[in-house]
Amino acid sequence: MGLLHHDVTVLNFDHLYEQQPELSERADEWIDLTNIPATNLCCTRETLAKIRRRLTDRKTSGITYIGSGNYHYVSYAFLSEIDRPFSLILFDNHTDAKRSNQLPGMLTCGSWVAEAISRLPLLQQVVWIGVHSDLLFSDPAIRSKTLLLPDLKDPDQLLSSIIADEIYISIDKDVLVEADFVTEWDQGNMRLKQLIMALHSLVMNKNVLGIDVCGELRVSTSDVFKYSKQIRLNERANLAILDTI
Repeated sequence: MGLLHHDVTVLNFDHLYEQQPELSERADEWIDLTNIPATNLCCTRETLAKIRRRLTDRKTSGITYIGSGNYHYVSYAFLSEIDRPFSLILFDNHTDAKRSNQLPGMLTCGSWVAEAISRLPLLQQVVWIGVHSDLLFSDPAIRSKTLLLPDLKDPDQLLSSIIADEIYISIDKDVLVEADFVTEWDQGNMRLKQLIMALHSLVMNKNVLGIDVCGELRVSTSDVFKYSKQIRLNERANLAILDTI
């Protein structure tokens, strides 16, 4: 049981982790993606292929910090590398499972989970934690593989809900309350302490194939001082997650 690899990788889409020096120092490697165009919020299949080629440079698939939630779709690339049956455990204030009719052929930060369920046969189940939505999935293939846990008060409830022994964990920190983390998306009501307890339980009781983390507050270089309090709060959340793993 536990996390298969422990290397810490930073994906540099948006320079945001340069604003978090303690986390930056603990990263084992950085992968530069800043010069790949048209990656914000969505990407084409061709652009995704370019990103995946960059990802082959990373040493192991331990814990990866993605950056803004605008790039959460990169989790799809991580999932597609898994070569055994697994469950996806997703901490997120949004389902990210809405197919976009307006962007056909595009992978987006709001559709990547639906794409994963449809295209990755080894993905047996998606467990959403923290989503407050009455969204009903019309696609039977998606509905049959999903479970929503809006309020997680007991980690044992989560463990008993997972059907696979091996899991991948994806964390969008917009699931957290603003007192513990700040982002530009609408946020959930989970406390950081609850997230940490759930992660600890998962790592102790499941084989964790990989973890990714996103949701950073997008702050321009000129506004770093103005938002220094929020950046430091967010870095503390990232370090707490890392220390738990």
